Amino acid sequence: MQQMSPDETVRTALQISQSRLRAQHELVVEFGVKSLKADDIDDLLQHACAIVAKGMSTAYAKILRYRAELTDFLLAYGVGWDATDIGSATVGADEASPAGYAYATDRPVISNHLGREHRFRTPSLLRKYGIERAINVPIRGASTPYGVLEADSSDGDDFIETDLVFMEGIANIVSMALERIALHDTPRGQHLYSETILNASPDCVKIMSPQGELEFFNAPGLCQMEIDFTDQVYGKPWPQLWPDESRSAVVDALQRVTQGESVRFESYCPTAKGEPRWWDVTAAPIYGEGNKIEKIIAVSRDITERHIHERQLASLIEVQNNQLSQTDLQLEEIHHRVKNSLHLVNTLLLLQANMAVEEAVRIQLQTAAARVLTIAAVHERLYQNGDTQSAGARDYLEALLMDISKAFGDREIELNVEPFALPPERMAPLGLIISELITNALKYGKGTITVDVRSVADDALITVCDEGDGFPETYPKPSGTGLGMRLVSSYSGYGKDAVRVDRSASNSTIEVRFKL
Repeated sequence: MQQMSPDETVRTALQISQSRLRAQHELVVEFGVKSLKADDIDDLLQHACAIVAKGMSTAYAKILRYRAELTDFLLAYGVGWDATDIGSATVGADEASPAGYAYATDRPVISNHLGREHRFRTPSLLRKYGIERAINVPIRGASTPYGVLEADSSDGDDFIETDLVFMEGIANIVSMALERIALHDTPRGQHLYSETILNASPDCVKIMSPQGELEFFNAPGLCQMEIDFTDQVYGKPWPQLWPDESRSAVVDALQRVTQGESVRFESYCPTAKGEPRWWDVTAAPIYGEGNKIEKIIAVSRDITERHIHERQLASLIEVQNNQLSQTDLQLEEIHHRVKNSLHLVNTLLLLQANMAVEEAVRIQLQTAAARVLTIAAVHERLYQNGDTQSAGARDYLEALLMDISKAFGDREIELNVEPFALPPERMAPLGLIISELITNALKYGKGTITVDVRSVADDALITVCDEGDGFPETYPKPSGTGLGMRLVSSYSGYGKDAVRVDRSASNSTIEVRFKL
């Protein structure tokens, strides 16, 4: 099984996080523009639930409307719930429920372990659908709070703090729509937006004329851009606020928006006081009577921290790529350092094990240290011969088993290996599997250990036996963590079906089918 390098793992995680944030940002802007043109509040609130479910990658989202006369919440709108529950199901509004706590404190709340929560009970509605995680954000009404916007999940990854920004953005837009309806306003009248709600957005929000002249700049945006007075920006063309290096992207975005497109781009723009900032910007048209563009909305999210991390990661990757492009001697030096680093990790784990107070912790640390040492031995043997294409499986395994035998006090290990072709990329997995099986036999078995490796069609059959009395009925699912058997199953190429315990044998015997 091919594993990703640490850099690839970090880069992949970063790309997933960035993709999620970008998708959520675009959904907030899309929903905000839709809310400015909406006439039907029921349709808009139902759409809000669909947007939340999509942005949070979950099947369940809902809006709970607070009922003062009954002091509870009504499931007023939602996706993922049975149709019979929408409009009839209720949730308690006391602070012992996540929704009630968010409503009472006017603060969002995340609960990723509802079944084990000490703060809250799990509402019966959530238990009915097997919900394990919930995130609740209060919806502020025109005069009193309206209720709670909630995303729920029965599986998947935990909700995180950045999800709150997305949820609060949707909740703020819902509040804006409720305020407008309460005031008998219309999205096609003189005022196409609510300054109060736009000021509640954590992003930098701007409203412009169709020609791109600034008419409104929300308070958080003024703060982020370090603009002290609105006359510094009001009435000015939006491109003039950007530096020369970014201005062409802004001009292009304006041109496309005036043609009816929604545009997204990333660019650099320092604050009014010269602090460097990078922005993720989405711009869209706002239509009035006769489908005519009456305003332009632009929402900018500060991505400076992410941009800095990307540059640092790119720099590290470039340095590594330069190192890997050097001579074979440098490559051998890298392998030598990897081996030394693994031995250092082994030493540190053993030191930590000696300091452990709890016996279970000490044993786990010692096991981890032994596993790291095994990986170091596999690595060293695999790369001692620079021509891995011609490395023989028998020679490789003989040297590896000699290392393992010495580590366990020169215990006797017999090896029988049939000649067979083994691709270089499968040598390390083969070594790790055999090392894990032998280590288990050395620790728990008796007498001489025999290892047989023979070719069967396109597979190798690995058999390890010792002079013990056999395995318990629960094996290969021991009462511990079972990490060793999971590693064996994973590297075999056949998963859990690869491992078989021979109960008919008089001694302890285990077989593993290995994909060549």
